[in-house]
Amino acid sequence: MSATSPEPVLRVRHDSWTRLLYLQLGAFAFFLYAFSPSINLLKDDLHLSASVAGLHSTCYAIGVTGGSMSAPWYIRRMGGSRPALWWALVGLSLSVGLFCAVPALPVTLPAAAICGVFGALMCIAVPSALSRAHGPEFGPAAITEANAVAAIVGVAAPLAVGGAAAAGLGWRTALLLVAPLSGLLYVALGRVREPDWLAAEAGAEPVSVGEAVEAYGLGSVAELEPVDAAVARSGSGEGGREAAAEQVDAGSRAKAELPMSEVAADLSAVGGDSRELAASRVAADALVSGGGREHPIPAPRTAPESEPPPSAPQATFRSLPRRFWLNQVAGVCAGAIEFCLTLWCATLLQNRAHLSAGVAATGVTAVVAGMAVGRAAGGRLALRVPIDRLILAAFGTNLVGFALFWATSNPVLMFGGLAVAGLGVSLQYPLISARGIEMSGGHAELAGAVNMFGSGLAAGTAPFVLGFLSDRVGIHTAYLLLPGFILAAVAAVVVSGRRGVAPGTISA
Repeated sequence: MSATSPEPVLRVRHDSWTRLLYLQLGAFAFFLYAFSPSINLLKDDLHLSASVAGLHSTCYAIGVTGGSMSAPWYIRRMGGSRPALWWALVGLSLSVGLFCAVPALPVTLPAAAICGVFGALMCIAVPSALSRAHGPEFGPAAITEANAVAAIVGVAAPLAVGGAAAAGLGWRTALLLVAPLSGLLYVALGRVREPDWLAAEAGAEPVSVGEAVEAYGLGSVAELEPVDAAVARSGSGEGGREAAAEQVDAGSRAKAELPMSEVAADLSAVGGDSRELAASRVAADALVSGGGREHPIPAPRTAPESEPPPSAPQATFRSLPRRFWLNQVAGVCAGAIEFCLTLWCATLLQNRAHLSAGVAATGVTAVVAGMAVGRAAGGRLALRVPIDRLILAAFGTNLVGFALFWATSNPVLMFGGLAVAGLGVSLQYPLISARGIEMSGGHAELAGAVNMFGSGLAAGTAPFVLGFLSDRVGIHTAYLLLPGFILAAVAAVVVSGRRGVAPGTISA
């Protein structure tokens, strides 16, 4: 009796394309977590009220909204994720330069909006590309890992802002580092392209069974043109099928034979109904790659001839199910919590712990450090723990950390509370976004656009409302908005979820 094979280890495939996507999101994260404390320092420079300073977050959110609505068109227009992401980084760098160039509201407010446009494009293109590359089983974990890398890079951003301000270099020096970081990334990884097996994102057909089998490491299918591709290239319907058959027949008389061991290995990579489809494709590939000697391959069982399926209708907002929109309520609340913590925690540290502006600005570092730790572990957890349970645990952790931060005036305890709150924040938005993509019924880019629209709505309203309230009742009382957001998000997750979701998967 043969020994039982050990259970395979579930992990995300870290190819060059995946690593590039992680780092590109990290470059955006450096901007984002430097931008939040910069607004508080800009408030002091220009002697603004909290509500007026909060308008920068609102303008950023307006830009995010515009970017999220145009992202699917933009990605297709640019020719896919790769060029779209690089040009988004160029636009982000230029808009940051505009924000820092002139310290006046007529310049900083529209510059913040432009930053939001390119930031939204980054945040939509990266998760969509990861979801496409890793599929429904590993996509949520890959998106969580990408956000973990972003959080690790983001830890340095508020430290750089606070350190530059304390050293007399000015906080703008730190924010402007986005441009050289993007340039270094392009020098190092500018030639990395999407894997060949990935369908082009500009309206391409879905990935074939053989390509998916090979991409996920489940086996190897001959890297030759399948019958379906020949049909598509020759025409549609019966005429196209006959033309493809003639091409395959011609290839069988001109090429060398394919060993049957390879055919058997290929067929063992798939099961169920897909086995027959794979058999037909491997048989066709064997004929194409034959070399003048006919190979006795048994004819596979095929389904009766039928008309080609009609093309799928174009995705619209009405295509998204009700559960998706309920999930979006939780996403908006998660975004509101993150933006309120990172934008105004320095003000509460100044008021309650009596810290200087430069030291208080590093409070964002505690939040981002907690996010980095949570997202580093979250990728593995997302493969083993039901995703709804993981999201609810994240909101519970967030509530505990916020309570510690809000209830004390000890700076050490306040920093510790921010770190615990960041640990909870770490998994909220990425997992809710991944959950929304899976609930969208295959409309990943549309779901990403709606996710980013919700993030823009949260960024544009919650920090402004918190700043408006802090001008009237004080930042300490105004911060009680956050527990309300947490409770609303928990309710939305519970209502939109279903029992029996397996670890690492989401039922749509």
